[in-house]
Amino acid sequence: MQHARPLYRHYGQRLAVRQQAASTSEGLTATQAATAPRPRMAPGLPATYKLLVAKRTGKSFRDVAEVEEAPTPLPGPSEVLIQLKYAGINGGCETFRARGEYAFAGNREKPSFALGAEGAGIIAAVGEAVQSLSVGQAVACNSAASFAEYGITQASMCTPIPEATPEAVALSLSAVTAAAALECTAAVQPGEIVLVTAAAGGTGHFAGQLAHLAGARVIAVAGGEAKKQKLQALGIERVIDYKQEVRAAAYCWPNHLSGSTLNVPNN
Repeated sequence: MQHARPLYRHYGQRLAVRQQAASTSEGLTATQAATAPRPRMAPGLPATYKLLVAKRTGKSFRDVAEVEEAPTPLPGPSEVLIQLKYAGINGGCETFRARGEYAFAGNREKPSFALGAEGAGIIAAVGEAVQSLSVGQAVACNSAASFAEYGITQASMCTPIPEATPEAVALSLSAVTAAAALECTAAVQPGEIVLVTAAAGGTGHFAGQLAHLAGARVIAVAGGEAKKQKLQALGIERVIDYKQEVRAAAYCWPNHLSGSTLNVPNN
């Protein structure tokens, strides 16, 4: 989830504020303040960039999303600026963000907010306190307002990867969500029966595979023959096409098997 923060941040203004505060509190001279550590940057960083923003909440993502051009921000001490190559399209999450619902209720009070979350790209600048990442490095990231040409996030929210790819984006959030639900929350065991709804979605198709790898027996629920075939190709033992089969079958089938049943919803 994105933290509340200014949408656009011009580095010169932010640096001037930090330098003035440092001079006042620590007695630094103007020359010393001017030579304070600055972010390390890639050459040729553009002065402006394009991003998707919302200036209000609304009924849907389409209802509020606008393209804007803004000054390219530079990272704070513990942050990195990423030139984004791929962005995750998280349907439910972005709908809640646009509507200002659940974890994004605070958006209703904001004059504007950026859109997007997870992404993958190349680091274009790193804050002066960041030691674990470097300019030019490929990373997958979260909380980066990734529906943009560039995004800023905490260095701790980045995972180094060999190359920025769509697969890396999917692994960075959807796969982690599925793994946390199965391994940490449910502690799924071999022989247990796991029911995954919306099983052809981002989190769902990872949940089905991870549960199968853990030795569980998996029931996957999805809509349509194409989705059913894809899930079967992933090795899912039982796939229910809710558009064709009675929904009650998802709850009847486990009665013919031994073991407990675990429901992993994916809304």
